[in-house]
Parts: sequence; structure tokens; C-alpha cells
Amino acid sequence: MGCRFCRKGYRIFIMKTLEIHPASQKKIDLLSAIGETLRAIRTGNGLTLRQVAEGAHVSISYLAEIERGEKDPSSRVLESVAESLDIEVRDLLLRIATTLEPETPAATPVPGKLAA
Repeated sequence: MGCRFCRKGYRIFIMKTLEIHPASQKKIDLLSAIGETLRAIRTGNGLTLRQVAEGAHVSISYLAEIERGEKDPSSRVLESVAESLDIEVRDLLLRIATTLEPETPAATPVPGKLAA
């Protein structure tokens, strides 16, 4: 049985519609990207500054300054913080790079819409 279009050999496809938003024109510097990324990962994991600082063997105030983009952490400190956050250093660096320059414009699915 089926619908009349299927009987005639037509294929019906359901497609998702995306809203594309232009990337923000705001440029972010490296220190801010590092800080924002570390804070996002830390809060996403439900960790406090104290927990991450203790795990990375740095002071709470130093970690807070890094998160605010006021201090330039060494590669060793980034390694320690990444380990404390339970994330691979390469993944941390990729997330920082994405914060600096997103690859593609943001796309948001629009539920319940059908593409023409």
C-alpha cells in the first residue's frame, strides 16, 4: 500500500534545517583563550579552583590568574593542569585553538522544520 508518491516511485527524504550564525568578529588573545578554556573544562567537570590547583600542584591564586588571562602558564603547568582536569594535553590544546579561531560558523538545528 503506502502513499501515492511511493507507489509512483518517488522517494521522500526528511531533512533537518539549520540556522547558520556568522562567527563572532571578536578576536580573542591566546592568554584569554587558555583561561576561558580551562575554566570551561573545570566548571563543566564540576571542579573547584582548589581541587584543580591541588591536583596540578599550583597555587589557587595562580590558577585563578591563568583563568582570567592574566598569567602566561608554561607548558609544564598546562600539562599539570590538564592532568588535574583529566584531559589529554592535545585535547586541551585543540580546544584552546578552537576558542581562538572557530573552524565553521555555528549551526543550530531547527526542530520541526522541513527543508524545501
